Amino acid sequence: MAVQYDPKIIAQHAEALYRRASRIVFTSAVMGLIVGAGALGVASNNSPSNTVLTLVGALLGALIGISIGRGRAFVYQLQAQQALCQVEIESNTRRAAALTSAPPVKSD
Repeated sequence: MAVQYDPKIIAQHAEALYRRASRIVFTSAVMGLIVGAGALGVASNNSPSNTVLTLVGALLGALIGISIGRGRAFVYQLQAQQALCQVEIESNTRRAAALTSAPPVKSD
């Protein structure tokens, strides 16, 4: 069985990478929120302002999570763009090859 080139598969892969990139920011923010709230909540267990510190920890954790998520999302978006660029290069190369291999037109 010979494997055939199919640009649709690469486009589907790029779409999946973009979906993953959009989900990872949200997931990282939620994880940061949970970890931040838990860390400062436990650290301030004996403090009278326990709720305030827990909320501050949740906010800081979410912001850090968003920052980390954006960095990871950028990597996925870049990979998607590289794949799409390769598809476009192949398409342009195929088109240019077809034009140069066509027989010349004679004018009488």
